[in-house]
Amino acid sequence: IDFCERNYENSHHVVELHNTWSSLVGISLFGLIGLIWGNPTKEIRYTLAHSLLLFIGLGSAGLHGTLHWIFQSSDELPMVYLVAIYMYMGFELDSKKDQLHYPRMPLIMSILLLINTVVYYAFQHLYIVFILTYSTLATVNAFLLYNNAIRKNMGGDMGRRIGRRALIAYAGIGVPIWFIDMGMCDWVLTNVANATFGMTLHVIWHIAAGYGAYCITATLEYCRMVSLGLPCECKFWMGFIPFNYLLEAEGLEKTNASNRKTDGKKDA
Repeated sequence: IDFCERNYENSHHVVELHNTWSSLVGISLFGLIGLIWGNPTKEIRYTLAHSLLLFIGLGSAGLHGTLHWIFQSSDELPMVYLVAIYMYMGFELDSKKDQLHYPRMPLIMSILLLINTVVYYAFQHLYIVFILTYSTLATVNAFLLYNNAIRKNMGGDMGRRIGRRALIAYAGIGVPIWFIDMGMCDWVLTNVANATFGMTLHVIWHIAAGYGAYCITATLEYCRMVSLGLPCECKFWMGFIPFNYLLEAEGLEKTNASNRKTDGKKDA
Protein backbone atom coordinates (compact mmCIF):
# COMPACT_ATOMS: atom_id res chain seq x y z
CA ILE A 1 0.00 0.00 0.00
CA ASP A 2 1.18 3.53 -0.80
CA PHE A 3 0.27 6.60 1.21
CA CYS A 4 -0.38 10.23 0.38
CA GLU A 5 3.10 11.67 0.94
CA ARG A 6 5.09 12.02 -2.28
CA ASN A 7 7.72 9.29 -2.54
CA TYR A 8 11.40 10.24 -2.18
CA GLU A 9 10.55 13.95 -2.17
CA ASN A 10 12.77 14.81 0.81
CA SER A 11 15.28 11.96 0.76
CA HIS A 12 16.86 9.62 -1.76
CA HIS A 13 16.93 6.82 0.84
CA VAL A 14 13.61 7.17 2.71
CA VAL A 15 10.41 6.83 0.69
CA GLU A 16 8.14 8.92 2.96
CA LEU A 17 10.37 10.94 5.27
CA HIS A 18 7.71 12.80 7.26
CA ASN A 19 5.55 9.72 7.79
CA THR A 20 8.68 7.87 8.96
CA TRP A 21 9.88 10.31 11.63
CA SER A 22 6.32 10.93 12.85
CA SER A 23 5.91 7.18 13.40
CA LEU A 24 8.87 7.19 15.77
CA VAL A 25 8.09 10.47 17.54
CA GLY A 26 4.30 10.21 17.51
CA ILE A 27 3.90 6.50 18.28
CA SER A 28 7.06 4.72 19.47
CA LEU A 29 8.03 7.51 21.86
CA PHE A 30 4.75 7.15 23.78
CA GLY A 31 5.27 3.39 24.01
CA LEU A 32 8.77 3.96 25.37
CA ILE A 33 7.48 6.44 27.95
CA GLY A 34 4.92 3.88 29.08
CA LEU A 35 7.53 1.13 29.36
CA ILE A 36 9.81 3.28 31.50
CA TRP A 37 7.33 5.09 33.74
CA GLY A 38 4.00 3.27 33.29
CA ASN A 39 2.42 0.09 34.70
CA PRO A 40 2.38 1.00 38.42
CA THR A 41 0.52 -2.23 39.29
CA LYS A 42 3.28 -4.31 37.65
CA GLU A 43 0.89 -6.44 35.59
CA ILE A 44 2.06 -7.95 32.32
CA ARG A 45 -1.00 -6.76 30.37
CA TYR A 46 0.13 -3.13 30.65
CA THR A 47 3.73 -3.96 29.77
CA LEU A 48 2.45 -5.73 26.66
CA ALA A 49 0.31 -2.74 25.70
CA HIS A 50 3.20 -0.27 25.98
CA SER A 51 5.56 -2.68 24.18
CA LEU A 52 3.13 -3.12 21.29
CA LEU A 53 2.72 0.64 20.94
CA LEU A 54 6.51 0.95 20.72
CA PHE A 55 6.65 -1.84 18.14
CA ILE A 56 3.79 -0.36 16.10
CA GLY A 57 5.78 2.85 15.70
CA LEU A 58 8.87 0.94 14.60
CA GLY A 59 6.84 -1.11 12.11
CA SER A 60 5.13 2.02 10.82
CA ALA A 61 8.51 3.74 10.35
CA GLY A 62 9.75 0.72 8.43
CA LEU A 63 6.62 0.69 6.28
CA HIS A 64 6.71 4.38 5.39
CA GLY A 65 10.47 4.33 4.95
CA THR A 66 10.46 1.41 2.49
CA LEU A 67 6.83 0.60 1.52
CA HIS A 68 7.85 -3.07 1.84
CA TRP A 69 5.14 -5.63 2.64
CA ILE A 70 7.05 -7.14 5.57
CA PHE A 71 6.97 -3.80 7.39
CA GLN A 72 3.31 -3.40 6.52
CA SER A 73 2.59 -6.53 8.56
CA SER A 74 4.92 -5.27 11.31
CA ASP A 75 2.71 -2.20 11.55
CA GLU A 76 -0.78 -3.63 11.08
CA LEU A 77 -0.66 -6.91 13.03
CA PRO A 78 0.57 -5.27 16.27
CA MET A 79 -2.31 -2.78 15.93
CA VAL A 80 -4.76 -5.69 15.98
CA TYR A 81 -2.91 -7.31 18.90
CA LEU A 82 -3.01 -4.05 20.86
CA VAL A 83 -6.76 -3.52 20.56
CA ALA A 84 -7.25 -7.19 21.51
CA ILE A 85 -5.23 -6.62 24.69
CA TYR A 86 -7.29 -3.49 25.38
CA MET A 87 -10.40 -5.68 25.26
CA TYR A 88 -8.91 -8.06 27.81
CA MET A 89 -7.86 -5.16 30.03
CA GLY A 90 -11.36 -3.70 29.85
CA PHE A 91 -13.09 -6.95 30.79
CA GLU A 92 -10.68 -7.62 33.69
CA LEU A 93 -10.52 -4.04 34.91
CA ASP A 94 -12.14 -4.68 38.30
CA SER A 95 -11.04 -8.27 38.90
CA LYS A 96 -8.81 -9.25 41.81
CA LYS A 97 -5.20 -9.99 41.01
CA ASP A 98 -5.55 -13.61 42.12
CA GLN A 99 -9.11 -14.12 40.84
CA LEU A 100 -9.76 -13.18 37.23
CA HIS A 101 -13.27 -12.84 35.83
CA TYR A 102 -12.34 -14.74 32.67
CA PRO A 103 -9.26 -16.90 33.38
CA ARG A 104 -9.48 -18.65 30.00
CA MET A 105 -9.69 -15.44 28.00
CA PRO A 106 -5.91 -15.08 27.40
CA LEU A 107 -5.75 -18.57 25.88
CA ILE A 108 -8.87 -18.06 23.77
CA MET A 109 -7.68 -14.66 22.55
CA SER A 110 -4.24 -16.06 21.71
CA ILE A 111 -5.83 -18.76 19.55
CA LEU A 112 -8.09 -16.23 17.83
CA LEU A 113 -5.17 -13.89 17.19
CA LEU A 114 -3.17 -16.75 15.74
CA ILE A 115 -6.05 -17.52 13.37
CA ASN A 116 -6.32 -13.82 12.55
CA THR A 117 -2.61 -13.72 11.73
CA VAL A 118 -2.96 -16.63 9.29
CA VAL A 119 -5.98 -14.99 7.64
CA TYR A 120 -4.14 -11.66 7.49
CA TYR A 121 -1.18 -13.10 5.58
CA ALA A 122 -3.53 -15.00 3.27
CA PHE A 123 -5.35 -11.77 2.34
CA GLN A 124 -2.66 -9.15 3.00
CA HIS A 125 -3.11 -7.80 -0.52
CA LEU A 126 -6.70 -6.86 0.44
CA TYR A 127 -6.27 -3.80 2.68
CA ILE A 128 -9.99 -3.84 3.49
CA VAL A 129 -9.55 -7.09 5.47
CA PHE A 130 -7.22 -5.37 7.93
CA ILE A 131 -9.36 -2.22 8.05
CA LEU A 132 -12.53 -4.17 8.89
CA THR A 133 -10.80 -6.29 11.54
CA TYR A 134 -9.08 -3.38 13.23
CA SER A 135 -12.00 -0.94 13.05
CA THR A 136 -14.38 -3.51 14.56
CA LEU A 137 -12.07 -4.21 17.52
CA ALA A 138 -11.29 -0.51 17.95
CA THR A 139 -15.01 0.36 18.06
CA VAL A 140 -15.61 -2.28 20.75
CA ASN A 141 -12.71 -0.87 22.75
CA ALA A 142 -13.98 2.69 22.45
CA PHE A 143 -17.30 1.52 23.88
CA LEU A 144 -15.58 -0.38 26.72
CA LEU A 145 -13.43 2.63 27.58
CA TYR A 146 -16.42 4.96 27.56
CA ASN A 147 -18.50 2.51 29.60
CA ASN A 148 -15.84 1.84 32.25
CA ALA A 149 -14.09 5.17 32.63
CA ILE A 150 -16.83 7.66 31.85
CA ARG A 151 -20.26 6.09 32.31
CA LYS A 152 -19.41 3.84 35.29
CA ASN A 153 -16.79 6.30 36.54
CA MET A 154 -14.51 3.44 37.67
CA GLY A 155 -11.49 5.74 37.91
CA GLY A 156 -13.19 8.76 39.44
CA ASP A 157 -12.77 12.24 38.01
CA MET A 158 -9.16 11.62 37.00
CA GLY A 159 -10.03 8.41 35.15
CA ARG A 160 -12.72 10.31 33.26
CA ARG A 161 -10.28 13.09 32.46
CA ILE A 162 -7.68 10.77 30.95
CA GLY A 163 -10.36 8.72 29.21
CA ARG A 164 -11.83 11.79 27.53
CA ARG A 165 -8.38 12.76 26.27
CA ALA A 166 -7.93 9.28 24.83
CA LEU A 167 -11.25 9.32 22.98
CA ILE A 168 -10.85 12.89 21.72
CA ALA A 169 -7.28 12.32 20.48
CA TYR A 170 -7.94 8.98 18.82
CA ALA A 171 -11.56 9.01 17.70
CA GLY A 172 -12.19 12.75 17.58
CA ILE A 173 -8.98 13.88 15.87
CA GLY A 174 -6.98 10.92 14.57
CA VAL A 175 -9.67 8.93 12.78
CA PRO A 176 -11.24 11.86 10.87
CA ILE A 177 -7.75 13.05 9.86
CA TRP A 178 -6.91 9.56 8.58
CA PHE A 179 -10.06 9.50 6.42
CA ILE A 180 -9.30 12.93 4.96
CA ASP A 181 -5.66 12.02 4.28
CA MET A 182 -6.50 8.69 2.65
CA GLY A 183 -9.64 9.79 0.78
CA MET A 184 -8.70 13.32 -0.34
CA CYS A 185 -5.02 12.86 -1.18
CA ASP A 186 -4.98 15.24 -4.16
CA TRP A 187 -6.46 18.03 -2.05
CA VAL A 188 -4.02 17.30 0.80
CA LEU A 189 -1.00 17.38 -1.52
CA THR A 190 -2.12 20.67 -3.08
CA ASN A 191 -3.26 22.52 0.03
CA VAL A 192 -1.20 20.96 2.84
CA ALA A 193 1.95 19.26 1.53
CA ASN A 194 2.95 22.14 -0.74
CA ALA A 195 2.88 24.50 2.25
CA THR A 196 4.59 22.22 4.79
CA PHE A 197 7.73 20.91 3.04
CA GLY A 198 5.91 17.79 1.85
CA MET A 199 4.13 16.85 5.10
CA THR A 200 0.61 15.47 4.85
CA LEU A 201 -2.16 15.01 7.42
CA HIS A 202 -0.84 11.49 8.07
CA VAL A 203 1.67 13.06 10.46
CA ILE A 204 -1.21 14.32 12.61
CA TRP A 205 -2.80 10.85 12.47
CA HIS A 206 0.38 9.28 13.83
CA ILE A 207 0.67 11.74 16.72
CA ALA A 208 -3.04 11.66 17.60
CA ALA A 209 -3.20 7.86 17.41
CA GLY A 210 0.00 7.38 19.41
CA TYR A 211 -1.06 9.83 22.12
CA GLY A 212 -4.60 8.44 22.15
CA ALA A 213 -3.35 4.87 22.53
CA TYR A 214 -1.02 5.91 25.34
CA CYS A 215 -3.93 7.65 27.10
CA ILE A 216 -6.11 4.56 26.68
CA THR A 217 -3.51 2.49 28.52
CA ALA A 218 -3.07 5.22 31.13
CA THR A 219 -6.85 5.37 31.67
CA LEU A 220 -7.06 1.61 32.15
CA GLU A 221 -4.05 1.70 34.49
CA TYR A 222 -5.65 4.39 36.65
CA CYS A 223 -9.06 2.68 36.75
CA ARG A 224 -7.28 -0.55 37.64
CA MET A 225 -5.50 1.04 40.60
CA VAL A 226 -8.74 2.55 41.86
CA SER A 227 -10.60 -0.77 41.51
CA LEU A 228 -7.85 -2.52 43.49
CA GLY A 229 -8.19 0.08 46.26
CA LEU A 230 -4.64 1.36 45.81
CA PRO A 231 -3.83 4.97 46.80
CA CYS A 232 -2.82 6.56 43.52
CA GLU A 233 -2.44 9.80 41.68
CA CYS A 234 -1.94 11.05 38.14
CA LYS A 235 0.21 13.96 37.07
CA PHE A 236 0.54 15.45 33.60
CA TRP A 237 3.99 16.01 32.14
CA MET A 238 4.08 19.27 30.20
CA GLY A 239 0.37 19.53 30.88
CA PHE A 240 -0.76 16.74 28.57
CA ILE A 241 1.12 13.43 29.11
CA PRO A 242 -0.53 11.48 31.99
CA PHE A 243 1.76 9.66 34.40
CA ASN A 244 0.19 7.33 36.99
CA TYR A 245 1.91 6.36 40.21
CA LEU A 246 1.16 4.78 43.58
CA LEU A 247 1.30 7.11 46.56
CA GLU A 248 2.67 4.35 48.80
CA ALA A 249 5.53 3.74 46.38
CA GLU A 250 6.32 7.46 46.33
CA GLY A 251 6.29 7.56 50.12
CA LEU A 252 8.54 4.54 50.31
CA GLU A 253 11.05 6.13 47.94
CA LYS A 254 11.11 9.30 50.03
CA THR A 255 11.61 7.28 53.20
CA ASN A 256 14.47 5.30 51.66
CA ALA A 257 16.10 8.51 50.44
CA SER A 258 15.80 10.04 53.90
CA ASN A 259 17.29 6.93 55.49
CA ARG A 260 20.21 7.02 53.08
CA LYS A 261 20.92 10.66 54.00
CA THR A 262 20.72 9.84 57.73
CA ASP A 263 23.09 6.88 57.32
CA GLY A 264 25.48 9.11 55.39
CA LYS A 265 25.55 11.68 58.19
CA LYS A 266 26.18 8.95 60.76
CA ASP A 267 29.07 7.58 58.72
CA ALA A 268 30.53 11.06 58.44
